Amino acid sequence: MKEFGRIALFGDSIPKGYTTKGGKIEKVKDNAVSLLEAKYGFHIENRSAYGLTLHKLYERGAVEEFLRESRGEKERAAIFCIGGNDSDYDWRAVARDPAGAHESKTPLDVFRKELCELIDKLQAEGVRVLLTTLPPVDSQRYFDRVISKVADGGKVLEFFKGDLTNISRHQERYNLAVIEAGVKKGCKIIDIRSAFLMQRDYLKNYSDDGIHPNEAGHRVIARSVSEFIDANIA
Repeated sequence: MKEFGRIALFGDSIPKGYTTKGGKIEKVKDNAVSLLEAKYGFHIENRSAYGLTLHKLYERGAVEEFLRESRGEKERAAIFCIGGNDSDYDWRAVARDPAGAHESKTPLDVFRKELCELIDKLQAEGVRVLLTTLPPVDSQRYFDRVISKVADGGKVLEFFKGDLTNISRHQERYNLAVIEAGVKKGCKIIDIRSAFLMQRDYLKNYSDDGIHPNEAGHRVIARSVSEFIDANIA
């Protein structure tokens, strides 16, 4: 990716390099971004943030800010690695009314619309846009160690009709929305999800919350991106 003078990464806590250990948030020293920078010698403007959703990014004008700052530069790229937080629910609200209808933090139709609009804005100014698939979620760990810590797990389980795989299947819908947007807008898609799913023991690459890759998981992500770069760009 040395052909690009400026690379911006828009994402959440995972591309920012955060994980959890013993219930505490910590930074992975050799995270995927730092590993890729060291290997290829480029710099990535990591505009990711813990808890960030695509909707927040959209409302804050983060893409417009990048365009203003980089206007006039010929070779620019923007990478989106985001969507997991958008698919999440307000678990306390779900527990208070498990029989009710609840939307994710970013409803799926809004997620699709806003992602396509941001891609359009970037492409209109000659920025090359790349999308990544979402790392998978382990429903059981996430339910036991996150959801049930902030809300009544039994009530949330009622909302899921007793089937915790609703968590991972719901997140998969957002992953598919990313792929659909990439195909529709002609963006290259970096598949980091498959490398996890193809491992029978993929949970060894995750922290105890079931959503954040640990140091081993960041190496999996870095390898996936490296394979993409070597095959498509380098």
